Amino acid sequence: MELQNKSAYYLNLGNKYLNLNNVDLAIKNYLLALEEDPENFLIYHNLGVSYLIKNEPKLAFENFKKSIENGFKTVETYYYYLKAAFDCGNYEECLRVKANENFFIDMNLIKIKAAMKLNKYNLALEILEQLKMNGFSSQELNLMEKIINLRNI
Repeated sequence: MELQNKSAYYLNLGNKYLNLNNVDLAIKNYLLALEEDPENFLIYHNLGVSYLIKNEPKLAFENFKKSIENGFKTVETYYYYLKAAFDCGNYEECLRVKANENFFIDMNLIKIKAAMKLNKYNLALEILEQLKMNGFSSQELNLMEKIINLRNI
């Protein structure tokens, strides 16, 4: 079997296992695909998703980072990258990621939380105000605003 075909075979098999919620077998096949095609950004992306599902944020973060480095710059990949960065405590990296239009609210909520974790309450308030100006309102946002205002006193 040709290298690219072998990689595609394992990638597709991994996708099928992931769709069946068999994350361990999905990861196993993605890793086999990666052995055949170590530059394939889609494999890294799918590994990242799998590791997020398994609640292994550091591995998820590493794989989303490699996916982006290899040219896969989808809005979804950046969202998951941000989520994984936050989940593994890489709050500074969270603040560097630009929120995209498709995940604007979710990404900015994560960025507010990251700013708060870093005691950057003015930045958190700035992001929060941006969400409010865009018409977003929620209990979570109101609670964050109260916490920020208490910290800024």
